[in-house]
Amino acid sequence: MTSRDRWPLGGLPEPHSPGRELPAVVGVADLRATNAAAVLAAVRSADPHPRLSTLAEATKLSRPTVEAIVEELTDCGLIEVAPAVSTRGQRSPGRPARRFRFRPHAGFVIGVDVRARSVSACLADLDGQAVAVERKAVRADLGGSARARAVTTVVLRAIDRAGADPRRVWAATVGTPGLVDRSNTLVRQADNLKGWAEADIVTTLRDLLGCPVAVENDANLAALGEQWRGVGGAADEMVFVLLGERLGAGVITGGRLLRGHRGAAGEIGFIRFPGSTSAQPGLEPLVPDGVASHAAARTGAGVIRGAAAGEPDAVAVITSYGRRLAAGIAPVLLALDPALVVLGTSLFPVPGLLGAAELLLGAAEEEAGTLLVDLPQWRLSALGDEAVITGAVRFALSSVEEVLRTRPTSLPGRAAGVEGGTQQ
Repeated sequence: MTSRDRWPLGGLPEPHSPGRELPAVVGVADLRATNAAAVLAAVRSADPHPRLSTLAEATKLSRPTVEAIVEELTDCGLIEVAPAVSTRGQRSPGRPARRFRFRPHAGFVIGVDVRARSVSACLADLDGQAVAVERKAVRADLGGSARARAVTTVVLRAIDRAGADPRRVWAATVGTPGLVDRSNTLVRQADNLKGWAEADIVTTLRDLLGCPVAVENDANLAALGEQWRGVGGAADEMVFVLLGERLGAGVITGGRLLRGHRGAAGEIGFIRFPGSTSAQPGLEPLVPDGVASHAAARTGAGVIRGAAAGEPDAVAVITSYGRRLAAGIAPVLLALDPALVVLGTSLFPVPGLLGAAELLLGAAEEEAGTLLVDLPQWRLSALGDEAVITGAVRFALSSVEEVLRTRPTSLPGRAAGVEGGTQQ
């Protein structure tokens, strides 16, 4: 695994032997890279767009050094000269000083959300803003190789929709149900996706895009997405419960994702829940997997609509489900002591069903209150159905940000001399 392939938000740490490290040696190239990273960081953080003198002051580098670095970063496409502010009606003693700004569209990352019945891809810029999103419905019984082809299809469509060059995609992350190894390179197990663990989607996408690719558990990514762009931004200790066809959790502790010894932290779907009549572990899905549409009206989907409308029987079902959920995960919450529990689900896809979601959340919170020592805050996800793909973008972006912080001019080399693509 190369340094470019390490994933700051999830991958294995770089091995080291305490007491045996060699003294750091800084070469000329390392110093240039460090200085370039400092100048780029100053450009990105300054408001308004900084002049050369401002950059020199912020970085403590000489003006000639800053000027040379700015030219290099401009040649790489990471920064550009900002448009001059209009001075109409004002007297100017001479040519205004150049100001510089970061180019978020210098490169891109891709987040992918793989589910039993759909695959989605989001192309995002270096500020993490979505540029293009593509979705594709697939059969639940699709084989691993066919599912991998569906992933490559939506990825290429997103790139094409944005008019971007594939060589300017600098990292990608695939969110998936199931167990993922700690190096973020393999799906170890995905019981509800036939043949998916054998498909090796990481190698497939890496060969297609020529950039680092990671795979990560969907609940873990949902937690990261909620921490980044949702209700979890202020919580360093959070449990994100992903409730749908299967049950999983993403755990944030100390502000970072908890993955466990082999990457299986948060697999609450293997808990044997109180009151379960199934021989299998886990909480029976509220909307059964694979249920026919006419039957769904009499089961989960119908119950959700009924609960949202206030029908007593449906309300009782949703309330019971929330209580059983809380009772099952209470030992996990006791062990982790989170400040926040976020419930994320695609079971309530339209605003009209929000009442049912709030019933479920309220029942879970009330039950947990009788079982826990210190009570966390309970919230519904602010990202809803977009939590996983948002986290996938965040995970991929972390890899690029690591390089931007250390050796930024090494990234655009893959796209040097390439014209066109999405413009700022």
